[in-house]
Amino acid sequence: MHSTEFHVVLVDDEPDVHEITRLAMRKFRVYGLPVRLHSAASKAEGIELLNSLTLGRADINLAAVALIDVVMETDHAGLELCAYIREVMKNRRMQLYVRTGQPGTAPERSVIDQYDIQGYLAKSEATEDKLYTLVKAGVRQACYNGVSHALQDLLHCLIQSASSRENITAALRGWQRQARLKMQGETAASIASALCYMVDDQFVAGVAAWHDEAVARQRRDELAALPASPLNEDGDRITMDGRDFLIQIAPTAANAAVQYMLRGTAPSPDWEVALYHGYLRSFAALWKQAG
Repeated sequence: MHSTEFHVVLVDDEPDVHEITRLAMRKFRVYGLPVRLHSAASKAEGIELLNSLTLGRADINLAAVALIDVVMETDHAGLELCAYIREVMKNRRMQLYVRTGQPGTAPERSVIDQYDIQGYLAKSEATEDKLYTLVKAGVRQACYNGVSHALQDLLHCLIQSASSRENITAALRGWQRQARLKMQGETAASIASALCYMVDDQFVAGVAAWHDEAVARQRRDELAALPASPLNEDGDRITMDGRDFLIQIAPTAANAAVQYMLRGTAPSPDWEVALYHGYLRSFAALWKQAG
């Protein structure tokens, strides 16, 4: 996990809905991290709010889940906002749930068929338990989508720079800096993690606490001394210690020896470890080929 909190957007023109939702969600936590609710009262306010949460590109957003009322300034303003998120922002990662107090205005089946959304909820069904289920499941799925797409984007960037190891290193460092920036250029406050790459025992890149090579090597040595779990039959393994993990890619004829450390904001779930392991095997092969 790279986030200190998860962001949920509520777009609804009824003040009572905002207050009830805020009270219901005040203790929600996902992967042990708090959920922060952002409010907007119209399609236009929703667009402005989502733009303020955008990271670097229009399709990358801090918001994991959006709960959107169908009927606001017009009968289909909420559905138009869903279309804007998918078609204009090109955001396929955010989990969208539409809510309505007038189901006849936007029948559930036609909405699900026509719009790329994850769920449909009548306001009469919006109990605290239902909100908990939707938000928690939505944040989990958005996290998986976000990490998966980010690692694909990073690998694509590195492939384009694979003419030399120096170019790979420069591209890697540049991508890591850019990944933490919002559209306005400032660093996103809710992204806080440390990470480090070492290849064939060479320090390649480090971020935050592990930007300093000596500090990174000391923590690497501490983790390497702890019991490790195998990741495959090639000798890849992982060591986990609280919020820190060390993935070691074993050297083969096809790939270099890579050590990757991440200090997240919460212990990494199994799916996140699996995604990083797959990416790092590709990175190790790319580095080997560039040599």
